[in-house]
Amino acid sequence: MAHVIHSINVTAGGLCHHLDSVVDDAHHQYALNLTQSADALLLGKNTFNLFMEFWPNAIHNPDLPDNTVALAQAFDRIPKLIVSRKAINLNWSNTYQISGPGLTQLRNRLEKITGTVVIFGSPSLASCLLKEGLINEIQILAQPLIGAKGPRAFSGLKEQVKLELLDTSPMPSGSILLQYQVL
Repeated sequence: MAHVIHSINVTAGGLCHHLDSVVDDAHHQYALNLTQSADALLLGKNTFNLFMEFWPNAIHNPDLPDNTVALAQAFDRIPKLIVSRKAINLNWSNTYQISGPGLTQLRNRLEKITGTVVIFGSPSLASCLLKEGLINEIQILAQPLIGAKGPRAFSGLKEQVKLELLDTSPMPSGSILLQYQVL
């Protein structure tokens, strides 16, 4: 069974809007290292659509910094598993749809992966997977700001999920990476 890591940017108010992040070189390096260590990415439909707006074309954009292009290349190479009941655009290389209803198809896919699967963002999907015991680790990038819009991280949970702190790492931007094992 895959070791599933959920990585999410969260403001001090608990929101996880995609524009509420301080993205610097350390943040890019973190995402690059996490992606390169994974066997697949797992994304919800909304997060995938946000990725599609930028990352597939970033590979060929000479105006972007090298670390952004390196992350775009890593995203391009890795298998991307997209959970959606509705049809999605599968034009990005190595993109596969996992449909529902329910999590049976996804659970079967995760059972065949022996390495790591990373979920970036995708708060609704992550809450569903946490309820089912399918997330092993949570990595929260606590952002040095209070957000005013967007979804609340883990809002789909109805019961407490216990965590054990594995590590903390401050970033030059003021963000702090909090790594937890799900108990």
